[in-house]
Amino acid sequence: MRVQSPSSAPAPAAAAKGGHQDAESLFRAKPIAEIRNAEAATRRQIEDKKEELRQLVGNRYRDLIDSADSIVLMKSSCESISKNVSSIQASILSLSETPKLQSPRQHYPARFNVYGIACRVKYLVDTPENIWGCLDESMFLEAAARYLRAKHVQHGLVRDNEGGDPKILANFPLLQHQWQIVESFKAQISQRSRERLLDGGGLKIGAYADALAAVAVIDDLEPRQILGLFLDSRKSWILQKLTTSFANPTCSDVVAMFCEVLKAIQVTMGQVGELFLQVLNDMPLFYKVTLSSPPASQLFGGIPNPDEEVRLWKSFRDKLESVMQLLEKPYIGSTCLNWLKDCGREIVNKMSGRYLTDAISSGEEIALAEKLIRETMDSKEVLEGSLDWLKSVFGSEIELPWSRIRELVLEADLDLWDEIFEDAFVQRMKSIIDSGFGNLTRDVNIAESIRTIEGTPGEQIDFRAYLSRPSTGGGVWFIEPNDRKTVTLTSSKAHVEESSFQTCLSAYFGPEVNRIRDAVDNYCQRVLEDLLHFLESPKAAIRLKNLAKYLQDRCYEYLSSILMQLKRELDSLCTALENEKRESHSPSAAIIVERSLFIGRLLFALQNHCRHIPRILGSPRFWVNESISAVFDRLPGLLGQSRGVTDSPVSDSSVRQSSMGSRRHTSLATAAILGADDIPSPKFKDFSITTRDLCVRAHSLWITWLSMELSTILSRDLEQDDGLSSMTPLRGWEDTVIKQEQSDDGQSELRMSLPFMPSLYVISFSFRACEEVHRIGGHVLDKLILQKFALQLLEKVTDIYGNYLSTEDSHGSKVSDKGALQVMLDLKFVYDILSGGDSSMDEELSRSPKPKYSFRQKDQRQKKSAIRTRIDGLVHRLSQRLDPIDWLTFEPYLWENERQSYLRHAVLFGFFVQLNRLYVDTVQKLPTNSESNIMRCSTVPRFKYLPISVPALSSRRTSQATTGVPMDGFSSKSLRSYNNGEISRTIDLDDRSSSGVAAPLLKSFMQVGSRFGESTLKLGSILTDGQVGIFKDRSAAALSTFSDVLPVQAAGLLSSFTATRPDA
Repeated sequence: MRVQSPSSAPAPAAAAKGGHQDAESLFRAKPIAEIRNAEAATRRQIEDKKEELRQLVGNRYRDLIDSADSIVLMKSSCESISKNVSSIQASILSLSETPKLQSPRQHYPARFNVYGIACRVKYLVDTPENIWGCLDESMFLEAAARYLRAKHVQHGLVRDNEGGDPKILANFPLLQHQWQIVESFKAQISQRSRERLLDGGGLKIGAYADALAAVAVIDDLEPRQILGLFLDSRKSWILQKLTTSFANPTCSDVVAMFCEVLKAIQVTMGQVGELFLQVLNDMPLFYKVTLSSPPASQLFGGIPNPDEEVRLWKSFRDKLESVMQLLEKPYIGSTCLNWLKDCGREIVNKMSGRYLTDAISSGEEIALAEKLIRETMDSKEVLEGSLDWLKSVFGSEIELPWSRIRELVLEADLDLWDEIFEDAFVQRMKSIIDSGFGNLTRDVNIAESIRTIEGTPGEQIDFRAYLSRPSTGGGVWFIEPNDRKTVTLTSSKAHVEESSFQTCLSAYFGPEVNRIRDAVDNYCQRVLEDLLHFLESPKAAIRLKNLAKYLQDRCYEYLSSILMQLKRELDSLCTALENEKRESHSPSAAIIVERSLFIGRLLFALQNHCRHIPRILGSPRFWVNESISAVFDRLPGLLGQSRGVTDSPVSDSSVRQSSMGSRRHTSLATAAILGADDIPSPKFKDFSITTRDLCVRAHSLWITWLSMELSTILSRDLEQDDGLSSMTPLRGWEDTVIKQEQSDDGQSELRMSLPFMPSLYVISFSFRACEEVHRIGGHVLDKLILQKFALQLLEKVTDIYGNYLSTEDSHGSKVSDKGALQVMLDLKFVYDILSGGDSSMDEELSRSPKPKYSFRQKDQRQKKSAIRTRIDGLVHRLSQRLDPIDWLTFEPYLWENERQSYLRHAVLFGFFVQLNRLYVDTVQKLPTNSESNIMRCSTVPRFKYLPISVPALSSRRTSQATTGVPMDGFSSKSLRSYNNGEISRTIDLDDRSSSGVAAPLLKSFMQVGSRFGESTLKLGSILTDGQVGIFKDRSAAALSTFSDVLPVQAAGLLSSFTATRPDA
């Protein structure tokens, strides 16, 4: 103990007093400024010394720790030496005090040997009880050591038996039996120790170290074998947990199991590091526990002179120390890494014939499972048992213990999620995608839906009954979707109008098409939402790259299966229509056509009104909550298709309203999707083309049958037309007066009677065709369908008139000159109305993808030229029946009458006129005589907002026109004649069929409509253009109100009134 000298006691006081005197002297000798400088300098020196001291302590921290450890070791060594000296001293004293104890051995050596044998036998007898106590207290290493010491004792007895007196050992018959009992404990100690290792990591690290040391001692294993045993035991626990936890696990059960197994893996890696890995100068815990042992002389208490046993024990310890070599760090890392990968494979492999991940049924559940698993991986509480070891290694608190364990044990930046779960969850997501589309194919039975369309058994539906059936369309084409409104609407009004739009759309499709379309759309939506949930992960970019194409391929595959079903049904319908006349049991032609139209509507709905098919098959960037409107405005350009293929007013509306809901995806999925290539799947283009082809083919059955039936009616009416043989002007003719200036200042008039309108059966033929177009969809129909219909009708008309003229020529012509002029006007009129099927087909096909239509383009061009040539040939044949001079005189005025008739009928036949508008530069003129069938009305405009000028009205059978607004350059004064020799006309109509205001209303619209909008093409383009609304101003509302007072057949014709004339 250090004693302080008396002289040193007053030193601090003296120093303090001296410092006080120095301060006093400074204040006396120095000014305040210098004193402050001295104070600042002194404080800086103090701070510098403090910093120097901190640096010194920091730099020498480990030396200080080592010094402290050395001091502790020195202390323990000193205490041990002191105890040993005390023990030696006590032994010497005992020898000097009891010299008489040596006499028994000297005088009775045999008795002393018997006493030693008895003590050793007693040691063996006590061993089972001692081992049982150790096992009960889970002291496996102590039990193993007691067994080995008992083995050494038994070895000494056996050796004494071999070299000693057998009669003495005969006095202990229990020896052999007792050793058998002790020998049986070896297996029990090993088994109980291994069973302790099967725990999943819930015990303290010392318990596992004791069990491992016991197995190493009792089974004579090397450290590498011990490491393998520890890892295999933990793997067995994991497998047992996976196989026996649940019979039919739910998603929550599986996720909880995954988290528990993952905890076991992380804890195992931390325990491996603490048990086997040498860091700095510390001995791993396993080696510490295995090699720690009290002195040998203290292990054989109760046995006199245990020299042989001590020698055997020391020999065993020496051998054990030679075997317990430290494992290399790379070996530990590679072994643990291989073990971790094996465990990962076992976790995601099949258990009892199924994968555990099969319990996860949706992408949202996968995302939730991943979130919980990642939280478990990053949790600090999982590795709480290893925090003290990590702190001793790194010298500070650890915030991310798993990252540190990866550095120490695995020597790799290994992500447990990537190594174990990523591939399994990706495969599960693929299975969910397959399951979603598989349910779609099971729920949608196309054949059964088609067969529900049937008539009354035994009922034969003729064509006239078919024509009188109700329309399926409703007013769907005259409603504007909300997203095209140029005027902002309130939310309630927008909802009401959108509901009305969807109602009309549902009425057009019908319940069965709506059901199938909704089923397809809902399944696609669910699958896409599942994938978007799965993409909410740090692995979003990689997953998107792997799963985007997979989703698109599977969607296209299952949609293609639906299209193949529809194709097979179309094939069977084509065969049934061909055999309809020959087989009595086959459905009627009307039912077959209705079924084909059902398929056409279904294909149209799949192509244009399934919101999520284009989202899935388009660019992955469409999957985020962008403006769907902007997205689908870009689709046609991206796909290289014409607007007619993919756009329609209804499709735009349906797709633009599509949204994944109010939930906005987080930045992980959004960033990955927006970073993907903005390239749509080529499957989308193939799907659109295939769907359109099948839709056109479905309508081709309707086209073929309807064209045949309409041509039959036209042919019959043509043959029954007796007026063609009349020599007098026919109904619908007018006198054309040509005034010419004469040299004697007089005027001569040339009056000729020419037809100014086509025959009524030609108008009826065209109107019935338009009416059928309106019934099955009107402007919703693809233009290619209308073109094919127009082409088919044109071919039929050409054949009818060709056969008619050939028959006339062979049997003697009955057609008069007047009839020839009428037939020529009819032919030219029909060709002009239906020319869209001849002239527009080639243009439409040239815009279509070449692989689908290239083999048909040549045939279409040939049909075009052939039809035009045949029409010209028929007109030429008829003109040959006229006097050449008369024909040269009639021809320009006849064709002018045909052009005017075409313009007057443009609205009525707008479905066909829109395909190829003619005579856009021709000025339209109203009939100029009192035979006009325009209804008289007040001169006061009834609708101020309609773009309609007030026509000049005249009373019937008078030549004086009522005052009105001039139309197309005609004043009330010049209604009957053109200036400078232009044509003046009078209409020669039968007075008995045109009395007063009872003139046909539709003929009035033929003429009035031709003034205010000649083309329903503009309505069609408005309805099919994705960028322009149907109605541009409030006049549309007034117009729709006005249409309420019209017949059903004429209500749709007013839609073209809002179009502006090109020449206006």
